[in-house]
Amino acid sequence: MIRKKILVHGTADSLQKFFADAVSRDYEVVALLSDAPEKISVAKLEVFAPKNLPAFAYKTVDAIIFTADKSSVEFFLRRGLAPRKIILWDAKRGWEFFSLRDADGTQRTYFCGLEFHIRNDDDKKFFGETHVRMQIQRQVKNLNPQFYSAVVAQGFRQRMRRPLNLTNPRTFTEKLQWIKLYDATPIKSRLTDKYLVRRWIADKIGAQYLIPLLGVWDDFDDIDFDDLPDQFVLKCNHGSGMNVIVRDKSTFDKRAAREKINAWLAFDYSALFLELHYTRIKRKIIAEKFMANGDLPDIDNYKFWCFNGEPNFCGFDSGRTADGNINNLRIDYFDMDWQPNGFENGAHPNSEHPENIPQPKNFELMKKLAATLAEGFDFVRVDLYEVDGHVYFGEMTFTPGAGNFYYKSAGTDEYLGSLLTLPAPTPPRYTLIILLIIACAKNLCTR
Repeated sequence: MIRKKILVHGTADSLQKFFADAVSRDYEVVALLSDAPEKISVAKLEVFAPKNLPAFAYKTVDAIIFTADKSSVEFFLRRGLAPRKIILWDAKRGWEFFSLRDADGTQRTYFCGLEFHIRNDDDKKFFGETHVRMQIQRQVKNLNPQFYSAVVAQGFRQRMRRPLNLTNPRTFTEKLQWIKLYDATPIKSRLTDKYLVRRWIADKIGAQYLIPLLGVWDDFDDIDFDDLPDQFVLKCNHGSGMNVIVRDKSTFDKRAAREKINAWLAFDYSALFLELHYTRIKRKIIAEKFMANGDLPDIDNYKFWCFNGEPNFCGFDSGRTADGNINNLRIDYFDMDWQPNGFENGAHPNSEHPENIPQPKNFELMKKLAATLAEGFDFVRVDLYEVDGHVYFGEMTFTPGAGNFYYKSAGTDEYLGSLLTLPAPTPPRYTLIILLIIACAKNLCTR
């Protein structure tokens, strides 16, 4: 784990609460700042009055975390500290934010070391989502793993309006909840990683099925956009929906992309719905070739739902707009003879005439590829694209939608549940012990 070097500003009481917060594991405190330093005594750490701290010291740390009096923020801004280095923390409310107003009316908001330029409702919505996610991440980091099942059960009841049976799960969505908690294996982490999975795909079915890779980076500021073509796609490798599609580099809003990607990189995607296999993924940015299917707004995506190593049915999306809007999204499901099988998703209904949707040209090849990739797994969804008659790999998903969906078609959830035989469990506590060992080993290697 690479820790951020920080100064902490606050009172003796607030410092004690901050150190008790599990989130503090992410930081290496190099000094404490207090308006009354003589009242604070912490072993192995120097305590300074802010006015006595040399200005150059601000440049050597990643952030100053304020745990008490927020009025001191103005003092540090006047001293030349970059606003993004000011991080607000409260014992009850967790991470907080503050805002500055530019001359043109743009609101600059700073939160957890992230910067947001809020100019419209979309910007405001994205910041709001980030704020909520980071608070969830803090709560999960502080949560004893023995309570994971209770949290998952509570969320399932809220979303599905029915209790969750983890002791004897029957339906498909129930079994996905079980898998999130008790089958978060290392191979699933590797194959969920949108970067690492590429090597596995090349070895398993061949590199010709991979969308060309244009670059991979740990930091947005390391990207040389001059080296990228006029069209490309930026993705984070560790979650879902973390994509920036660039159709014209000359009009590309780099600042907005930077703010989004930095916010995504700061978030452990597993915290959202306790899909624990996401935790192991080392977060990166990748750029892939922009893929287009003529003048259509989106490329055709075929999602093969595979049980016991064999594709059982295929989902096909339609109605998605070029900007990714899914308000009019329709999902149709077909059997392996490309006949509509009657399944209907609760959030995205079938199209009016699914029988008129043409079978993909490479359907037989797709079925073989999906079976090869699904070999050895009790369940996995394999996504494949068909672009200009060529098949490309999309992703592998072991807990689609985190199991938070329902079917309008009666009996579907129960039927799919009957197809899925659960493996022996890998308890969350054991999983976290493995992660802790890995983190400690990485930390020793960086010293």
